[in-house]
Amino acid sequence: MNLSAIAIRRPVFTTMLMGAVLVLGAMGFGRLGTDLYPDVAFPMVIVGVVYPGASPSEVENLISRPVEDAVFGLNGIDRVRSFSRDGFSQTWVIFQMGVDLDNAANLVRESVAQIRSRLPEDAQDPAVARVDVSAAPIAIYTLGGARSLSEARRFADEVIKPAVEQLPGVAAVNVQGGGVREIQIELDRAKLDGLSLASGMVAQRLRAENLNVPAGYFEEGRREVSVRTVGQFPSVEAIRGVIVATAPNGASVRVHDVGVVVDGFEEERTLARVNGTRTVIFDVVKRSGQNTVAVADSVEQKLAELTPKFPSGTKASLIVDQARFVRESVGQVEHDLLFGSAMAVLIILFFMLDLRSTIISGIALFTSIVGTFFFIYVLGYTLNMMTLLALSLSIGLLIDDAVVVRENIFKQLESGKAPMQAALDGTREITLAVLATTATVVAMFLPVAFVPGMVGQFFRQFGNTVIAAVVLSMFVAFTLDPMLSARFSKMLQPGQRESFAGLKRPFRWFFANLEATYRVILGWSLRHKFMVGAIAIASMFLVAS
Repeated sequence: MNLSAIAIRRPVFTTMLMGAVLVLGAMGFGRLGTDLYPDVAFPMVIVGVVYPGASPSEVENLISRPVEDAVFGLNGIDRVRSFSRDGFSQTWVIFQMGVDLDNAANLVRESVAQIRSRLPEDAQDPAVARVDVSAAPIAIYTLGGARSLSEARRFADEVIKPAVEQLPGVAAVNVQGGGVREIQIELDRAKLDGLSLASGMVAQRLRAENLNVPAGYFEEGRREVSVRTVGQFPSVEAIRGVIVATAPNGASVRVHDVGVVVDGFEEERTLARVNGTRTVIFDVVKRSGQNTVAVADSVEQKLAELTPKFPSGTKASLIVDQARFVRESVGQVEHDLLFGSAMAVLIILFFMLDLRSTIISGIALFTSIVGTFFFIYVLGYTLNMMTLLALSLSIGLLIDDAVVVRENIFKQLESGKAPMQAALDGTREITLAVLATTATVVAMFLPVAFVPGMVGQFFRQFGNTVIAAVVLSMFVAFTLDPMLSARFSKMLQPGQRESFAGLKRPFRWFFANLEATYRVILGWSLRHKFMVGAIAIASMFLVAS
């Protein structure tokens, strides 16, 4: 007994099986993330080293070449490129596709750490980072209405940034614009010369005074209490009163005696403007592999919760929203998917002129599409342009299996067989043809799923989604389609009057004339084989030219 016979003779089992497919598909669809493109990882690790004041040639000889020598022996490396600029070295370590990028980044980090002693002392510690194309801002907000930019910047740094960075899926929050508080000491050169005092001595004294250091511990009964000496400056006035030297007459020289202490802001190297007005902005970067829409929604919800804490008149406005673009793009593809499915069902009704056949084929198509969402979820994919494009392309392929099986069963019904026998015979006759058709599609899209390189990372989800859809479609065509045909089809007697015969008459007239025209063309072609071949060759040359 084959699969179709079991499905026909065990309708409850078949119904429960298809119900399970629908439930799993619905659960998978509800848990799928939404993104614009598949998560793609470039196999590249970048090593950056800052060497202030060095020329490009010095950077190349003292930093770039030692870093290259340290990482060049790692396994899986494709090539290494270095860029030496004024005060900065950047080395690109490009690995072969398929290498575990997290492990590769750790190996690069360990190799660079081993040569840190060979690098110049004035050079900063090497920064090792993997390239993540998805680590781009998904949302950019502006803080408007604050009384001052410094107040808005301080609120963004102290309240918004730590709150948003705690959300799942958020990698970082970058704040730009506004003023960052900085205590500046402007020394008077004449006064320093008069006291024979160097500016470095003043700086050294300030560093020594601005310290919190451990001071041991003491025992209090059975407890041990740690002691710390707190020496950080509590205010600007405390900085002004720091003794930095002793005058020749024995008087203490304080900071305010040799300079001016200014409670100001850091030098602005980046300006943030919105519509020509300076403002404070902060962007949200999501983690690799996280859902763009879900992260953007959680950030928006968190900002709504923080609104009561905003300074008076301050509000956060969303100016760049990648999630909106993702929703619109994916929504358009979903709309096209639904429209294509509806048109496929209408085409079935147009050609088969049988409402039962249309409903059965539509149910089979719906089951195949919904069930495919479960496989997309199991494979770890998201609803993106590639998976939805694969489903849109598969609509015609999914409906093919159900239509072929249903049309052959309908042909058996027209010959006078009972519905159950017609379903058995019709499915048995067409089994190999449907199997061959599905195997052909799988054979065509299977190589797409194994395309190497960066292109393969995009098209892997496309190919696997098509394969999962057509295989599930074949399973549905061999189980659900014959079961519904056996239970809900009506036996047709030769010469029996059809329902809606008057409505079907124009369509049947069109199909009859179309069939007659095709018969004439086919007969002429068989009688003039050489002429048909010449026309085909001429057409090929025309297209090629």
